[in-house]
Amino acid sequence: MQPDASVEDKAARIIAANVYYAFRGQGTTLIDPSHEGTLLARLVEAIRPEIGGSAEAMITAINTVLLEWEEGSEEAPSPRVRSINLADGSVSMERTTGDELTHSPQGRDDV
Repeated sequence: MQPDASVEDKAARIIAANVYYAFRGQGTTLIDPSHEGTLLARLVEAIRPEIGGSAEAMITAINTVLLEWEEGSEEAPSPRVRSINLADGSVSMERTTGDELTHSPQGRDDV
């Protein structure tokens, strides 16, 4: 990360990393390691404009990226973000085929 990154950019990167690790850890869609940076960049791009706005708008933007990422996959749908803790960037994921909710505070807070 650039040393002069804005507060919004830092927050977007923290949330994106937490979403990525939760999605990868709980999901069924395989993520090729060479594409990790692409997914993270797409998440950051979707999150950054929503920083300072509503959590619901941010969740919608994130879940749109995850849905688009899965397009063409023959795997079962992966979980989606259900809630975001804006204080620390942690996320709660919800399975798309059930009602199980898992709190996933993965990722670094210094990203």
